[in-house]
Amino acid sequence: MGPWLDTLHLEQSVFFDELFSDLHAVLARRLLERYFEEAAHKGSTGQILLTTHDTNLLDSRLLRRDQIWFVEKNRDGASRLYSLLEYRPRKGENFEKGYLSGRYGALPFIGEVNF
Repeated sequence: MGPWLDTLHLEQSVFFDELFSDLHAVLARRLLERYFEEAAHKGSTGQILLTTHDTNLLDSRLLRRDQIWFVEKNRDGASRLYSLLEYRPRKGENFEKGYLSGRYGALPFIGEVNF
């Protein structure tokens, strides 16, 4: 949590890969909410940039549309980074539902599964 908190006080940026992979979804959400509250209170310009597979965080009450970016890998293995804004979602739209239904892309290629 040290680098996370440093962003607020030192007004720096820090990158986290799969930050919430070992945390319960409720705890992950609360940590982000608390970070945003503290940043607003302090007027901090620090920022966290993170990757996650936790679709529960795709919520317009937590993140603005311009704060959500996707990475999609094509069949050749090349990755493309793009903003949710490219899909012009409505205010209050259910981002998680839209993502899971494939509206925004960035879903894994799933072939036939045999057991």
